[in-house]
Formats: sequence, structure tokens, C-alpha cells
Amino acid sequence: MDNKDFVLCQGVSLRSTGKVVSAFSVSGENISGVLSAEKLLPAAKAFIKAAAEPVFFFLELPEPDGEGFETYYLDNCTKKVAYAIIDRYGELLANDGISRFGFGSNATDEEIYFEDYQEFTAYVKSPEEFAKSLEALGAANKNGYATLWDQLSDDNVGCLSAVELDGETVFDIPDALSDAGMYKVKEEEK
Repeated sequence: MDNKDFVLCQGVSLRSTGKVVSAFSVSGENISGVLSAEKLLPAAKAFIKAAAEPVFFFLELPEPDGEGFETYYLDNCTKKVAYAIIDRYGELLANDGISRFGFGSNATDEEIYFEDYQEFTAYVKSPEEFAKSLEALGAANKNGYATLWDQLSDDNVGCLSAVELDGETVFDIPDALSDAGMYKVKEEEK
């Protein structure tokens, strides 16, 4: 039976979410979890609020050959800029199934990373404070929790897809933020 309280992002499809609920676990300064669609952006905002400035935004887009990801960064931002990114592109970022994104602190190396199938990982110096923020959003602090990955099977096939909102996709974001300083990370020479 589907969990009616767990909402899938537009770019994530799965016949059944099973027993998945918004939940996370804390291990030292690391927090990992899975969040219902409507909790993703509030979690990002809670992280930004607690982060030390300057902060950064990053975006991972699938490579054209589908073999990996191209990573883009916008470094040394104020929190105001990070919130503006969420205001402008948050719905697109949170709903897209094929990209990954996050925010971090240039000052402390703390970071939150939103990954496939609505999972996230965070490295925070004050995990208790961030855990309280997640609990306030309705996520349960558990030692173990079910993920959407756990639900995948031959009978419950999952699909991640690109999303277009108001004529834009996540692939438009790097160009749109290039004047603000967003750049593509170059692969290291081997």
C-alpha cells in the first residue's frame, strides 16, 4: 500500500513508495535521509540559514553520453544570493529527477547534497541543530529508514526524468548564472 504522505517529485516516478516516509539518521557530523517533495526546499533553506558565509551552490547535470555528471559551482555567495537561487530555480531543482544539487559553506566545508530518488546527505558541524530543523519539517530521526531505492523491483520500476517548468530546464541554469560567476568544474588531467 502506498504511503499517501510521501510525495514524489515530478521527475521521479514509481508505482509504489511502499513504507517510505521522510526520515533521516545522524552519524557524527553526517546526516543522511530521504524527504518528501515538499520538504526538499525547506531543508535547503534550513541548511543555508545555519551555514557560515560565504556559501556556494552546486549543480550536477548528466553528461551527454550519460556516463557521468558535469558539475557546476557558484562560489563565495551571500546567503541572500543562495535564497535568491532557491526562489528563482528551487521548484525546478527540487522537481527534476535527473540532476543533483546542493549548497555548502566555503568557510566550514559544511554541505547539503540532494541526490537521486529524493535522498540527501549533509555534513554539518552542529548535527543536533540541523536534526531539529529536519524534525520541525516533519522528518523522523531514525537509525534505519526505507528509501525509494529500496522499493525498486521488477514489479515496481522507477524512472528519473527531466522536468521543464515555464520553458526552462536545469540545463538552462549554468548559462543563466554564468554572469554571476557559475563555472563548470574541469576534469583533472590523468
